[in-house]
Formats: sequence, C-alpha cells, structure tokens
Amino acid sequence: MRRLSALLFLLLLTCFAQAQNRPEPIRLCVSTLQNSSHSAVDTAWQRDQLIKMFERINKSKDVTQGKAARIDTVLLESNRETDPAVRDNNCQFILHTNILEVLDSGTPEASSRPRSVEIGSARDDPRANGANDNRATVSYRLMRAGELDPWSSDVLTARDPLPDAMLISHLMDQVANRVFDKLRERR
Repeated sequence: MRRLSALLFLLLLTCFAQAQNRPEPIRLCVSTLQNSSHSAVDTAWQRDQLIKMFERINKSKDVTQGKAARIDTVLLESNRETDPAVRDNNCQFILHTNILEVLDSGTPEASSRPRSVEIGSARDDPRANGANDNRATVSYRLMRAGELDPWSSDVLTARDPLPDAMLISHLMDQVANRVFDKLRERR
C-alpha cells in the first residue's frame, strides 16, 4: 500500500511539474476575412479553414509536448483595425487577412499588385506558369493588440489547377503556419 501511495504521489508530482513548464496559450483574434478581389469567394468558409489549421497546429507534437504555446483563436465579427472585442476577449494578437486576387487559368496577371512570395515553385520556373493554373493572392497582417502597426505581414501567391476555393484554402494554411512560426519566435 505504501508503494502504491508513493507511486501515485510521484506520478502526481511529475504531472504537476510538466504543467508548470508549459508556455501560456496565446490569444489570437481572427478578423473577418476581407475580399478585395473581383471574384465571389465564400469568406466564412475560408476563415473556417484558417481556424481549422490553427486547431491542427495545436495538435502538433511541439504544442502537445509543451515546447510551443497553444494558440487560442477568437473569431471577430469585423475586420476593423480597432475592434472592442479584442479587449473584451483579452487577445494578445490580431490577424487580418485579405484575398487580393483570384484569377482563373488563361486570365492575364495584373501588374499593379505588390511582389509576392510564391508557394510551390521557384522564381522564373517556366513549369510554374501552366496554362491550366488558377492563381490566388492573399495578404495577411499580424498585429499586437493595442498597436496599429503590423508586427508581421506578407503577401502569398499560389498557382495550381485546383479550384479557386481549394487554392485559397492552401494559402490559408500557409498563413496559419507563418503566424504560428512568428508567434513561436517571440518566446
């Protein structure tokens, strides 16, 4: 009986010690997805894909073992820079995303948009611009709560014969991964 009590006490002590070493969760408010493209996009579905990617990241080995902080997402009902819900939900960071363009295959590219990071191919790769490829460009801004300047931002472009919704969904995955990496850096 004493051995069992000692073993249970040791197990309880180990669990408590591991819980003390885990980083605090990060509260991330995710604003309503903005669509600046001239294409019809289901922004609610795309934001749900972004949230699901954060949920998958929270199930990753680093997060479950306590090496990286968990990201608790809070959905905002607007995409304004100053939303009172950020304060009400005690968010530390705010993520704003914007679909800049969605082009179907065969549509010429607009040259007025900023240079972006292209996912999945090397720059100037002739195979990257297939005639059947659809293109999508998404920008994101990660901001600290209470600050108006972006803490991190980027523009991502993907080309693939996938349907537009799937192509944008892949970009949402990339946004989530980049935001996670940036939040992990701050630790």
